[in-house]
Amino acid sequence: MNLPSLSLSLCLLLGALTAWPAAGTAQTEEVQEWRGQYGGEEAPVAEVVTHPARLAKLCRRLDLKLPQIDFKKDSAVVAHAGLRPTGGYAVEFLDPVPQGDDLLVRWRVRRPAPGSYVTQALTRPWKVKIFARPKGTLKVEQVKD
Repeated sequence: MNLPSLSLSLCLLLGALTAWPAAGTAQTEEVQEWRGQYGGEEAPVAEVVTHPARLAKLCRRLDLKLPQIDFKKDSAVVAHAGLRPTGGYAVEFLDPVPQGDDLLVRWRVRRPAPGSYVTQALTRPWKVKIFARPKGTLKVEQVKD
């Protein structure tokens, strides 16, 4: 067996082993989120999506496969970083903060690390994440650096 074949076999084996949870570990809920670099809004903005028709319209705009969401239990939050001069920017959701019956979802725009190699193109990063619907209101707030 030559070196490239051996390396590929080892990578496939390691990938398969890491896909299985370790014995005795608890399964956690799957985090539902999607992101992209193009198709977002021109300015930084976020919104809570609580209706299937609005989600369908958003997915068409972002060229995203329509996820199956039970809007009685969950809500989608979409955040747009706005128009950026290069790649390397991203939307990041912080841990949600319970506020009584309400839930505060905070988000921010992450900048590329200084000196990193980035795409030299205009981008409009976005991210969609599903959150459990609170009894009260789902609020969204941008955290600025």
